[in-house]
Amino acid sequence: MLTRSQYLARVPVKSLPHRVKLDFSNFHSANRRNRSQLSTWALGIALMITISLPASSQEGESRWESRIKQFEEQDATNMPPEGAVLFTGSSSIVFWSKLAEDMSPLAVINRGFGGSQMHELNEFRDRIVTNYKPRAIVIYEGDNDVAAGKSPDEILASYDDFIQHIDEKLPETDVCFIAIKPSIRREEMWPEMEKVNSGLQERSQNREDLCYLDIATPMMEGEEFVRPELFVGDGLHLNREGYEVWVEVIRPVLVERYGPESTSPATMQEPTKQLGENEDE
Repeated sequence: MLTRSQYLARVPVKSLPHRVKLDFSNFHSANRRNRSQLSTWALGIALMITISLPASSQEGESRWESRIKQFEEQDATNMPPEGAVLFTGSSSIVFWSKLAEDMSPLAVINRGFGGSQMHELNEFRDRIVTNYKPRAIVIYEGDNDVAAGKSPDEILASYDDFIQHIDEKLPETDVCFIAIKPSIRREEMWPEMEKVNSGLQERSQNREDLCYLDIATPMMEGEEFVRPELFVGDGLHLNREGYEVWVEVIRPVLVERYGPESTSPATMQEPTKQLGENEDE
């Protein structure tokens, strides 16, 4: 039997297969075409997913867009008067059903949208705040921000953004911060909420056109325990007794600063509660 070397020695060179020369000249262009096709396919799939998602999941349209449009439709038929005291924020504002009565004789506007965070208020501030040219703006935000995992610095930065915007758009308008309230459901988050409250209080001490409304202290038993009798069954939202605590703190400050204007509470526009607005604060 011939060895491999002996066999190759007998085979004519011309009969041996030539080494294959790989031509890479078109490889990169073909690869680019393939990558381009893949990118196009990926983009198409992403667009299909985006279109199929509800509006609340898309960055292009906020989850609150339909709610804000409801306010705008309401304003088209009954625009609130200029120079009122405007309340805005999350569910604690939305569910304040006796706000007009509680703040009488001040004219008030309620533009709360439940479950909101401070950055979302910034998103819509020119559609539900500055457009009314209010005399003062009373804000309750930060509760849901902390619950969503935002740091006190992030929340306060959103507040600073709001203040700066009001300084530019409505330099004669005051801004009042309602302290983040302690609650049964979010008791473990209270240390972070206190940091936000401290930051808001500090800001109000440096400017006369800012005020801090400390509703948190009277809602506590001492410094550690929340008063359970102030809440509805979910341990987060206020009952009437809880709102009465707020009134005792907020009304005297606002009336002193912006009263005594005997404007009828009938001028107030209350938001219509939407399904699901009580799911978050």
